Amino acid sequence: MQVNLLKNLGASNILIGSFRAMSLQGGLLVFIVGAAEILVYAGLIELTGFAAYIPMGILCINVISVFIVAFLKHPELIKATIPQFIFFSAIIIIQFLSIN
Repeated sequence: MQVNLLKNLGASNILIGSFRAMSLQGGLLVFIVGAAEILVYAGLIELTGFAAYIPMGILCINVISVFIVAFLKHPELIKATIPQFIFFSAIIIIQFLSIN
């Protein structure tokens, strides 16, 4: 839907391609971290030591980067991303509790 809106606004192909790439990267990132957490929960893999914090760290970096962009450059994004922040906060809390 957003890609069609960008096209209607006359956005360049570079902007549209960048938007698609970033959307795919974000989706794959969440999928991979979720898959790793499910494998840990199922007992198929074990993350010990520093490795146990990597999935949570990846999500935290993702959330922090969105906060920085939203608060410093695009405050209009704050309202639109509140559901995502709630979702990611819940995931990060669950990951933190599962480590400790």
